[in-house]
Amino acid sequence: MRVLTDSICVRVLCRENVLVAIGNRLAFLYLDANGDTQQTFAAVPRLLDKIHGIVACLVTDSTYQIVFHAGPEVYSTIVDCSTHSFSECTRIEVREDVQPLPVPHIRRRVSDWISSVSLLSPTQLCLLTSHGVAVLLHRSAENPTEWSMIDKCACDDGSTLYCSTLSGQQWERLVFFTGTALGLLLIWRVAGDNRGKVLERISAHNGVIFSIACDFASGLLTTTSDDRSVKFWKIRQCDAKDDTTVVELHEERYCFAHTARVFQCRIIKNAFRCLVATIGEDSHLCLWNREGDLLLKKQLDEGATLWGMDYDPATTTIFVTASNGNLHKYSIKSWMEDSQRGSDIQHMKDISPTLAVGEHLAKIRFIPRNGTLVAVTNKHSVVTLNSDGTVIQSIAKIDAFKCSILDVGGSFLYLAGGCNVQLYKVTNEGLSELITLKSIFFDDKMLLEEHEEPLRDGAIRSLSYCRLSRDVAICDGYGRCLIYDETLTNVLSKHRIPKSPERWITSFAVPRAGYLLLADRSGHFYLYDVEHVKPLCRLSNVHGKLGITSIAIEAEDAECGSYRLTTSGHDGRICELYLSTKDPKLELLTYSKTRISWIDRTIPCDSRRFYLGFNDSHFLMTDERNEICCQFDCGGGHRCWDFFYNQHSNEFTFVFIQHKKLKRVQITLACIVGSALSLPRHKWHTRACNVLRVISRSDGNYLLVSGGEDNILRINLWANGELLAEPRKHIFSHISGIKTIITSALKEDPDRLLVISAGGRAQICLTTVRMLTLGPKQEYEYMLLASDAERCRWKTNRQSSYDPETKFMCAARVCEDRIVFGCSDGFIRIYKISHTDGQWLVELETESFYGRCVLQTVPIDGCTMEGLFVTMATDGYLCFWDITTPNEPIYRHRHHSSGMNSVDVRIDGKGNILLATGGDDQSISVSQFAVTTLDGRRELKHVVGLCEKYLHTAQVTGIKLLSDDRLISAGVDQRIYISSFTGFSSLAVTGTTSTCVADVKGISFISERNELIVYGCGIEIVNLSNL
Repeated sequence: MRVLTDSICVRVLCRENVLVAIGNRLAFLYLDANGDTQQTFAAVPRLLDKIHGIVACLVTDSTYQIVFHAGPEVYSTIVDCSTHSFSECTRIEVREDVQPLPVPHIRRRVSDWISSVSLLSPTQLCLLTSHGVAVLLHRSAENPTEWSMIDKCACDDGSTLYCSTLSGQQWERLVFFTGTALGLLLIWRVAGDNRGKVLERISAHNGVIFSIACDFASGLLTTTSDDRSVKFWKIRQCDAKDDTTVVELHEERYCFAHTARVFQCRIIKNAFRCLVATIGEDSHLCLWNREGDLLLKKQLDEGATLWGMDYDPATTTIFVTASNGNLHKYSIKSWMEDSQRGSDIQHMKDISPTLAVGEHLAKIRFIPRNGTLVAVTNKHSVVTLNSDGTVIQSIAKIDAFKCSILDVGGSFLYLAGGCNVQLYKVTNEGLSELITLKSIFFDDKMLLEEHEEPLRDGAIRSLSYCRLSRDVAICDGYGRCLIYDETLTNVLSKHRIPKSPERWITSFAVPRAGYLLLADRSGHFYLYDVEHVKPLCRLSNVHGKLGITSIAIEAEDAECGSYRLTTSGHDGRICELYLSTKDPKLELLTYSKTRISWIDRTIPCDSRRFYLGFNDSHFLMTDERNEICCQFDCGGGHRCWDFFYNQHSNEFTFVFIQHKKLKRVQITLACIVGSALSLPRHKWHTRACNVLRVISRSDGNYLLVSGGEDNILRINLWANGELLAEPRKHIFSHISGIKTIITSALKEDPDRLLVISAGGRAQICLTTVRMLTLGPKQEYEYMLLASDAERCRWKTNRQSSYDPETKFMCAARVCEDRIVFGCSDGFIRIYKISHTDGQWLVELETESFYGRCVLQTVPIDGCTMEGLFVTMATDGYLCFWDITTPNEPIYRHRHHSSGMNSVDVRIDGKGNILLATGGDDQSISVSQFAVTTLDGRRELKHVVGLCEKYLHTAQVTGIKLLSDDRLISAGVDQRIYISSFTGFSSLAVTGTTSTCVADVKGISFISERNELIVYGCGIEIVNLSNL
């Protein structure tokens, strides 16, 4: 993609043919003959505004008349679904009536922001402006690209409209529903005696009305607002002769489910059901029935605002667009096909077996080979059940045996209680009778630590089965761990878990013969060899202080003993680790966050991987893309639950015990897919991107390293002029927004990139990335901390420089091992960075108080400029510093009247410093400075400069110096200028264009391709060749 920003609207044309607007681009998604998803883009002129609405009207069996609007501009085109092509996009111009001067009153013009459009027919179009002016246009038969105005009507209420809906297919019978900022719902018409008069003015919400949906056939109207509500209205159209009453409207229900502003609603119906779908700022899709009952609440994105949606009745799929450019889909087939199904709770079935009075199931497991259930009751009886909960087999219990652990291996069932383990043979028909009752003895001197007193026999606290090695690990509460074969006949090895609050294992894996991986319940991870009791190495708190629930092993170089590990835990994270058995080493590379708060299981399934766990009272299953596959209310995290996956039917069966009842939920993944379109997931920043760095690779492609207000460091690949969806990496080490990034290749390994990122909460993170494989490793984290005494002193007399709210605003690498940070508390801090024996270290070396928030820091690179850097703060001064004398600047020069948001610097042919800045005062300044040395001290002199105050109309946030006395500037006004400053006489504009990215934070220029990357609330790649 070349544009990733707010995707505001989507329109379904026909089955598997979808139009979606991403920023100012219009994309057409469709399936080709092979069933693969393809996309093509319309040749839309470069628009300053994003596309806000798309309407379509069928012309022939395969062609559609398309009209879309962006800001005050409206365009039309023809889409052919058979050839998947666009005709030429033409702008629809509405000419204003010429009025004699002076104008007797303030007129509301047609050349206004477009609120909504409606195609009444392929040749008739109705526009409604944001101040209530409705226009009827007719397309010429001789010239299909020409539209002429037939009629115009202005509503007598000129309030700014935040939303509008047009009902009807004839101009004379159109009914306009509009919503205002004050929560008023206005209803009016453009025909009859009351033309343009507000017929109904209803106070509908306690805030802005963002969307209105109306269906006269079902008698339903819905509205949404920033008060987080969805309101249901009963509506009936009237046929009054005097046109004084158009509709009868009565409020029915006031519903809440969203936790933020609700931006869109849509009425969806068929022969069985009438549903309402809503989306909003909280990233959730909510589905309601006609009575206002909440049927579904599903999170579609990770923090992005959901803007628009449309429904495809052919595939029963809702398509939803998001603020990060993503397009989502969700099938509601189960709700639309069955008129009796009210919510997803109906998928849950009680399959509790009939047992003796006072007896109920306490533990439950599936037998993997046939899907049969095996359960233990509160009376410690063992029973097997079929998928409907019918008792197949009941096994006689052993007196005095109390089962506390139930696990199923490849061929055996293990029941553990006290110091004993019962072993049952698993067959295709069920369970055999008891094979053995094994007593486990942990009393072994070799398991004692030095000078430790003999321990009494401990009860079994954990029993874990490794499916790869078919071994069993049994552990007691003192950390004594015995490794058995699956028949519990032979002890293969003995080990001792180091001291921790909860000293038994939660996960067990065998990477290769002779080595074991054990994880305890306190979150520590250990590597053992079978010959030693103590661990070879330890990694503490991999998942915080919570246990590791699964370990997946992938051989990187099995002969050399190198492995990649993926673990999940009860902290909701998925961690990637490196394991070496040759020189024993366990190290954490990186981790990612999931939508599951408590991950309990991991399911490898062909090329996919699913994660199962709990969020509050809900059970969730997500895939490796962090997409939610299923979600249902189960009452909360359950110890007694299990799943079974049937590969032939692609069906998951979940069972759990709730209130002593056995519940079952069956989900077929194929049934929840809906549309066959494969939608790309670029997963760009969900909040503003503050900083972006471009790094060239040896293969000619580029890495984009970016950070923003969503606290995530993102690494993307840019190849062949496109931002690729895969591969990508996300680093979650920051706890607040990222403000600055420094990148440099390591001298000892040029393929590895060192990324230094910093931002809020005075946090610095060091990450290394392999540029060709995008393999990250989180190396080091640093935070500017202080004791409580120092914090109190800072509050009273401001003598301490440690403010917990400090932000690192900018950074510059000066010399080889010094990093200069400009901070929000007015300090300039210099850190020393070192790398010894594979370990990184960041230490504060010195700090100087400047007294203003430092916004920009840039090094001066040159053979005579080593150790020189420039800082810019909110006072508008350029401050030149020498790192050898960091107490005060060696030279100051006023460049702006206020803060500077962007800077670029280079050394010209004469060895002078050429520096360009853009500021809050909307001006661009370019200056030349000469550097001399006197008595060993550097001195600077301002040679020449210029300042252009009126080029941009907002803050200048991006600037880049080119090699031929030209520069590129961009600002919050979304304008991009290429200007020449030859001779420093004036700034002459040589080229200009616009970007649809709002709140521009900066620019990056790739000279080899002559392309500019603009970033802020989105990202856009602009080719400058034609400017």
